[in-house]
Order: sequence, then structure tokens, then C-alpha cells
Amino acid sequence: MVAGLLAGCRPDAVLRGTVRNMSGETLPGVAVTVAGSDVSAITNALGRYRVQCPGGKVRLEFVKTGYTPSVAEMGTGHGKTEVPEVRLWALPPTEGVFLLEQMRFRELDHPRPNRYHVEKGDSVIGTSVMPKAASSAPFGGTDAPVGAPMLVAHKLPTYDAHLTRMKQVRASSQPPPPPAAAGSAPAAKPTYTEKIWVPEKDIPLVERPLDEPDRLLVELAPSTMLEPGTYAVHWGAFEGLASLEPRVFLFRVPDPAATEEQKEAEPAASPEDQKREQDREKKRQEIRKDVEKETGEGLG
Repeated sequence: MVAGLLAGCRPDAVLRGTVRNMSGETLPGVAVTVAGSDVSAITNALGRYRVQCPGGKVRLEFVKTGYTPSVAEMGTGHGKTEVPEVRLWALPPTEGVFLLEQMRFRELDHPRPNRYHVEKGDSVIGTSVMPKAASSAPFGGTDAPVGAPMLVAHKLPTYDAHLTRMKQVRASSQPPPPPAAAGSAPAAKPTYTEKIWVPEKDIPLVERPLDEPDRLLVELAPSTMLEPGTYAVHWGAFEGLASLEPRVFLFRVPDPAATEEQKEAEPAASPEDQKREQDREKKRQEIRKDVEKETGEGLG
């Protein structure tokens, strides 16, 4: 047994270091392991740890439940070596897209868009959900100040994300009737009273993984400063492509010049619209369960 321990890790070098969270606070209870060995330690109340291992190239792995894992690789000699400080990101409670402000995650509304019809007879894909989440100020661009709001995706595709500015239009979930046959009464036209959000223009995004190699958190950085308005993050759902992710994630950017009265007067979805959206989502879930039951497979 002694021989096995010596083979796994001779006490030739002592590695010491500190682990913090992204707010700069020390992080206790982090498991620190020397890769390829049984040597490990737990950070103390001050976020400090100490491990012994052979001299040479060493890979340290840092793991704590609720945080992104991290690694540190370095060469060691004999004696004591201070490891550069390691920082771990706290993880949101669920997967999705979040606004990160003051190191707190705010979950975005995430409906599945539906197909609607506007008065000209065109078919559009949109959503009637009014986003509740709003950033504290406009953000984006290469000169964003430290502490500015961030868009962060958790456990979602790490590629092909879209950021789209939205506009509100009136539409109907019912298609227009076909032309009436000769001699028959014309069919009643649908009423275009539903207020929905549809894409207006795309904003280029830069996708930056915040943790390696797992890439659980990815920053979605707008390439330009976002103007006040309503926006959606999606993976092609507004183009009818839902293979990567069928939902859209909505948020608002406020107008800094708006008065408190104007902010409070921002439009909200009517109870009828909310009930209609809930009924549609319930119907979609029922269809999905029926398909999965018949095929024995999930829809992804």
C-alpha cells in the first residue's frame, strides 16, 4: 500500500493557492485534485488549499457543486509553489439564457414561437409573450464598461445563436379563408387583433465560452450597443428552424431618458393574450406527448 501511494504522488512539491468566485469572494468547499493521482484537498473557509505532488508538469482540477469546473496546469519544482488564483462561475439554477447583472442571473421568458397571419395574408413566426426581464441599462459593443449587463447562455448550443431586435404587429392565429366559390357567401375574415412580436433585424453576436473545457456558460456579446427596445435570443426558431433549440428568449433594453411614468406604462400582454398563449402551449405539449407515445422517442 505504501508503495502504491509513493508511486501515485511523492511529496516532492507543495502546491498552494486560492479559489474565488467571480465576485472575488473566497470559495470554501472546492475539491482540488491532482489529475492522474489520488491526491486531493478541499479549500478551507478562506478558499485556500494545499496539495503535495511530484515535481514536473501538474494539472489541477477544481470542482464544486453549483459552479463551473476549472483546471490549472503548471510546472513545479521542489519545495513550495503558489498556484495562480482560480475563479469559478456560479451556475444558474436551470438551463436557458440569462441577463447577468451584479453577478446575479435573471432568467428570460422563453416561449416557443407560433405561426401567425397578418392582414396582407403573409405568414409570420412570432410570439405574443411580453418580456418581463429588462436590463438596467443599454449594453453591448466593444467598449462596454466593467459590470455592464451580460447575456449568458447555460447548457445551450455553443454556436449559431442569433440576437434579433423585435417589433410588434397585429396578427391572427387563424389563416385567411380561401376565395369563396361563385354564388356562395364569402367566408368571415379573421380579426387581426393579437399583438405579437416578430423579427425586425439581426444584431451580430460574439459567442465567448466562460469556462473551459466544459463550456457550460457562454457569453452572448452584442457587437454593437443595443438601442432601447425588445430583443430575442434564438437558434433559428424565428426562421422555422427548431432543431437546435425550439424556444426564443426575450428581454427588453430600457430607454435611459424615459421617465418613471413612461416605464410603468410599457405595454403588457392582455389577460386574453396570456390565456390564448397558455392554451396553445398546453395543446403543443399534448401533441408532443402523443407523438412520443406513438414513436417511443423524444422530440429532442
